Order: sequence, then C-alpha cells, then structure tokens
Amino acid sequence: MKNLFHKIQKFQKPTVWMLVVLNIVLAGGYVYSVNRTVFNVVAATKAEKALAQSSVTTADLESRQVSLRNRITLDFAYSQGFQDASNQQIFIVKKPVVNTLSFNAL
Repeated sequence: MKNLFHKIQKFQKPTVWMLVVLNIVLAGGYVYSVNRTVFNVVAATKAEKALAQSSVTTADLESRQVSLRNRITLDFAYSQGFQDASNQQIFIVKKPVVNTLSFNAL
C-alpha cells in the first residue's frame, strides 16, 4: 500500500500540470467554436439579405420584361422600321434522321 501511495505522489505534479494544460486547450477550443458559430450566423444573415435583394431585383426585371412584351404589337414593330418578311422566307429541307445503326457513319 505504501508503494502505491508513493507512486501516486510521484506522478501527482505532472498529472496536475497535464490537466491544467488540457483545460486550457479545451477552453481555447470552446472559444474558437463559439467565435466561428457567431461568424457563421452573421455570414448567413448577410447572405439571406443579399438573396432577398436579388429576388426583389429579379421580380422587378421580370415585371418590366412582361410590360415591355405586352407593349410590342405588329403596329409598333412597323413603326420601328421592321418589315413583313413572310414573302421572303427560305426553307431548307432537312433529311429525317433514321434511328438505325450503320457501319458507314463516322
């Protein structure tokens, strides 16, 4: 029993220092984790605000596009200098694609 107490007393001082260092390391890790969490929350809030602003801008542009599209008529196109090209159309006949295998196709 005396040997056991002697061995425990022999390692008591290094064990205490090891536990102190371990507590300091764990406290540092905790502070770092809390800091990163706060930083990530702030970054997520900024991203949400930017996304909301982007959505508002997109909705505004879409509404402008719809109003401009509704404004374009055949008379408006003629007034802007466009001409009727229905008598000048050229069609190119394309051979239909056959779904068969061929050794000649490269």
